Amino acid sequence: MRKRGDSLDMNRRRNHVARLQNKREWKEHRTVPPADATWPTCLIIAPSSVVGNWEREYETWGYFEVGMYIGTPAQRADVLTDFKLGRLDVLITSFDVARIDIDLIDELPWSCIFIDEVHRVKNPRSKLAEAFSRFTCARRFGLSGTVIQNGYEELWTVLDWTNPGAVGTRKQWETYVEKPLRIGQSKSASDEEHVQAALVAKLLTEKLLPNIFLRRTKKIIQDQLPQKTDQVVFCPLTPMQVEIYKRILNLEAVSNLVHKDEPCDCGSKKMRRKCCHPVHPGDLFKYMSTLIKISNHLALILPSPMDTIEQTARNRELARLAFPTGPLPKYGPSMLRPEFCGKWMVLETLLREWKKEGGNKVLIFTKSVKLLEMLEFHLNTRGHGFLKLDGSTKQSDRMPMIDRFQQDPDVFIFLISTMAGGTGLNLTAANKVVVFDPNWNPAHDLQAMDRAYRFGQTRDVAVYRLLGAGSIEELIYARQVYKQQQMQVGYNASLQTRYFEGVQGDKRKQGELFGIKNIFRLHERTLATKMTIERAHVSDLDWAFAYMGGGSSAKRPKAKHDGVKWVYEEEAKTGRDYDDLRGLGAMLFDDDPPETKHNPSDIEKTLSAIGVHYTHRNDDLIAENAIEGQRIRTMIEKKKKAKQAKQRRASGKKKSTSPEPEWPPKRRHHKAPPSPRSKLNLRQRALIEQGLLKSPEDLPKFAKEFAQKSLEEQNALLAQLDDYAKKHFK
Repeated sequence: MRKRGDSLDMNRRRNHVARLQNKREWKEHRTVPPADATWPTCLIIAPSSVVGNWEREYETWGYFEVGMYIGTPAQRADVLTDFKLGRLDVLITSFDVARIDIDLIDELPWSCIFIDEVHRVKNPRSKLAEAFSRFTCARRFGLSGTVIQNGYEELWTVLDWTNPGAVGTRKQWETYVEKPLRIGQSKSASDEEHVQAALVAKLLTEKLLPNIFLRRTKKIIQDQLPQKTDQVVFCPLTPMQVEIYKRILNLEAVSNLVHKDEPCDCGSKKMRRKCCHPVHPGDLFKYMSTLIKISNHLALILPSPMDTIEQTARNRELARLAFPTGPLPKYGPSMLRPEFCGKWMVLETLLREWKKEGGNKVLIFTKSVKLLEMLEFHLNTRGHGFLKLDGSTKQSDRMPMIDRFQQDPDVFIFLISTMAGGTGLNLTAANKVVVFDPNWNPAHDLQAMDRAYRFGQTRDVAVYRLLGAGSIEELIYARQVYKQQQMQVGYNASLQTRYFEGVQGDKRKQGELFGIKNIFRLHERTLATKMTIERAHVSDLDWAFAYMGGGSSAKRPKAKHDGVKWVYEEEAKTGRDYDDLRGLGAMLFDDDPPETKHNPSDIEKTLSAIGVHYTHRNDDLIAENAIEGQRIRTMIEKKKKAKQAKQRRASGKKKSTSPEPEWPPKRRHHKAPPSPRSKLNLRQRALIEQGLLKSPEDLPKFAKEFAQKSLEEQNALLAQLDDYAKKHFK
């Protein structure tokens, strides 16, 4: 825009237009040149909650003539007139207004368009995306911290809006990018699918995205930020929660949902849902949301004073199903009944410890408005100083409330709705964060917890995510991990640990993540997430012990079975011998898994004392996996050699012949290299005899730590085991 950056920029356009209006064109035809004829113009579309922030930034950093295209239709019309006359540098508007008025603004002379939080147009069939695709301005920019939230198709939608046609059609993207990446992420992917996914990710991140995608992360300012820990706490459901959870799962309507595609029991050979057991529209969402409520607090399914007439009727029906005998519990007193909420005691324990330490400030996020009000009531009874921000909080009240939390030492807690306060807030006074209930979309929780972990934070930040152990919330969290791994692959071509069988969008490969059967399931006596993670780490360790180098031999022996396939086939046979040789996984998974031994923190000890048996760090699950990298390199090398051999055969060239054999032949005394299975067995014995693995209980931790080592460190350990095996085993 050729701004000078001083007061000479003030009213530059308005003065310019005033001069134009003295000319004949205006006096005779009432026309002026297009708004961008002399200086460029800009349209900014942002969430309504931050439109004011954009205006304030322009006032702070320069002399810009800015029009706020918000308010009533009459107010907007005046601003639009100013723009058409060329009096404005920038027009700022909200998503809703831009969508409603798209017919008025789509073909105006914009030099460039910015969409803040551009991931909101992620659904190409939404009215928002359809409206914004009509802009004729070709110079487009999208700003977002989470372009990939639920799947790779969202990345295509955003890239296609900013650079129409640059990433192919939706169908091409799905075929050549999305599908290979999704399939390759599955634990049961074939070697070919695994290699294909790695190559696609590499091409995407090195060849395509750098031309149209600029990514900046906190790593740039990592040396100016303290540490952040992201702890996931699996809170046991109370016996009453478990009882009512089972009661809902045993309902006929839920059974009809789970078995809807099975043959009907009447013998008609039709599917149950099309015969004797119809599924009613809305049942899936109704009972899924019921299980989520039960996982958090049983009072959530009771009628409350703030419910609408429809909500009251619906909750009364649910309450009768949950409490079939006796009078229904009253909503008010139920909020404080400890048997109604397994997370209550965990939250109270954390708050008590943090308050005892002194100086801490806490953010508590929940996506449920009703739960937010229950938390407010609960904190009031405990005498904690707190503030509350939700969707009903006026825009004018937000900043004063934020300032008070930042400055007032008596305000210990800030209660925030995840949806209302997930973006646009800077709350660096807080050093503790609790996410009370997980969201299906990991971006909402990640953005919420980062309200405290921002530039300007001077203290280490501890995040605690509370999950109802064994409930649908474990599934929600597992899907979060799956989606976070998609982000890592799509942004960085990161080689991730393959924890899950399920493939998003593939009904034939729903695995443990997708499909109705996984939604309506209770893992009452098993820690499902813990088992999934440990199996994956131990399976990787088996592969490394069977096929990675070490010090005994630079050359890999040719195995009868492919390495990856063998490991996954054998790990699937949990509890069975691998002939007379057993994998490391058999040490752990023959029977019920023992608890992992490690040195717990003070908080972990406190949580353990109240019944929390498992926690882990979320960042550990999405870290780069060195074994995956080695496995991919091995498979790619194998693929290259096969291709070269095929080319030699096609060209008629034979491999260089070996020298003439000596006569008489000299007898060579050497042993054949060990098979992968025997190598696995020898290294396992060496590991135990050297005391590096004292008991099966230590195996999950060892496997996780081994996977996070560098390739050099892994090979050094394997060489140590091989040397020991040479000296001590015959």
